[in-house]
Amino acid sequence: MRIIQLLLILTFLSFHPPAISQTLIDNYSPPNKLGVFIDGCERGDGGCDLDFIRTEITAVDFYRDNQKADVFLLINRNRSGGGGRQYQLIFIGQQNIHAGRTDTLYVNNRQLDTDFEVRDKLTRYIKLGLAPYVAKTKAGEEIEINMKTDSAILEDSIQETIDPWNYWVFNVGGDANIELEELSSDINIGGDININRITDEWKISLSGRIDERLRRTIQKVPRVDDNGDPVLDGDGNQIVDEVANNFDVSEFGFNHQLVKSISPQWSYGYDIAGRQNTRLNYQFQTSFRPAVEYNFFPEAVQNTRFLRMNYGIELRNNRYVEETISGILKETRVLHSLRISLGFNKRWGNLEVGYRLRNYLDDFSSWSTGLNIRADVRVTGNLSFYVRAEGNYVKDQIYLASGDFTEQDILSGRVTLPSAYIIDTRFGFNYRFGSNLNNFINRRFFGRANFVGTD
Repeated sequence: MRIIQLLLILTFLSFHPPAISQTLIDNYSPPNKLGVFIDGCERGDGGCDLDFIRTEITAVDFYRDNQKADVFLLINRNRSGGGGRQYQLIFIGQQNIHAGRTDTLYVNNRQLDTDFEVRDKLTRYIKLGLAPYVAKTKAGEEIEINMKTDSAILEDSIQETIDPWNYWVFNVGGDANIELEELSSDINIGGDININRITDEWKISLSGRIDERLRRTIQKVPRVDDNGDPVLDGDGNQIVDEVANNFDVSEFGFNHQLVKSISPQWSYGYDIAGRQNTRLNYQFQTSFRPAVEYNFFPEAVQNTRFLRMNYGIELRNNRYVEETISGILKETRVLHSLRISLGFNKRWGNLEVGYRLRNYLDDFSSWSTGLNIRADVRVTGNLSFYVRAEGNYVKDQIYLASGDFTEQDILSGRVTLPSAYIIDTRFGFNYRFGSNLNNFINRRFFGRANFVGTD
């Protein structure tokens, strides 16, 4: 009897697995692409080129925030016994069906292998390690084992990854500078916002900044009576009073930039800017600068290092607070400028060095040149801080106000005095939010040596 019951159960189940399997298949909807975050790819290591990896593996989305990625790839580098390089690739599943999964691969290279051979082999192993994860996405339906996908096939077969931010990235930040002396104090507080959208072909950016300068000075004034005679204390010494003066100077500005890529080396675009800066005697200044730029390094390594030359012609309209030394209250001038930028990206952040040379087209004796150095240090995926130093040799201070200035005007920093050089430093922090995708590679018009310490 029991044998008959068992046979009936087995017979019943034999007819239902296809229906059960079909239900599971119908309910499962794989994601479009796999989200990947890579950490430990040292920029100084020519064999681990993050930009090359992103270019060769197009079947996944590379994320800026490690916590949002489906897979966290940690790359550890060691020296092998034969003097070569060994990479340990740890694939850590973090999200969805990949959570809790960990895979490890080792890539061994010989001592005589070139950086090109090392990075090619390392990238192939990364593809192998990501293969089982990508196989569970829609992108895995149309790719070969090398994970180099045809964008046209992807567009026809699967829906592209939907970015709720549409690749717009927002940055808000602030900084402060405090200087204390015996008879004066200077507090500078600033804030800025930057909005960017970057793709392979276009770069759009909008930015704004406001600065508040609070300055307090103390003057020591000998006390005198109504007849002008000194007022003495009990010891026969003249009494000296301390007179405090407080000053508040506000400055603000905005910038818009649009850039179009026309080849791996060439791009063109424009900048539109406006600002109020009473310290530089500008009631308001607007400018328009179309420019072209040439990229010396191959586009494949532009996120690792870049060397760019940018040339543009700028049209400026100046409205001054005070009449200038040339007796002008408003004017429109044309100048041209050459900017060269060299940059390096490291795991801890990036370093950029810029050089600029410019002069007015109607007066070649009015010119300036300068050097700019900036370092950004990453604290977390979204928080970073920066330091910047800039020096300029100037012979084009056309904005200088005429007339005599009081001691308080000079001490408060309300006016700018003639100077052969200008040195400026700044530090601050930056917090990023917005689009998390990091697939597009477009460094055009980045590092334009945009000097901010002078006009």
